[in-house]
Amino acid sequence: MKWGGILGISFIVAMMTWYEWSSLRVSHWKTKVAYTALLVTGWVIAILLVHDPYLPGATQVFLKMFDPLSTFLKTK
Repeated sequence: MKWGGILGISFIVAMMTWYEWSSLRVSHWKTKVAYTALLVTGWVIAILLVHDPYLPGATQVFLKMFDPLSTFLKTK
């Protein structure tokens, strides 16, 4: 079942790229790099969530990262 989800996500990513690449063809190379970086990041996160749905989301990760900073700033 995991392979079906991974293949489905990969198919959706491929279709998104096929649809958007015609408008990106005339864009600057930085736009293409940004689009590709965001797309690959989202693709990897989606596959990781299919593999292990109990992984923490981005909000929980940022809260863990910045919780010490927020307690430090509250004490000052």
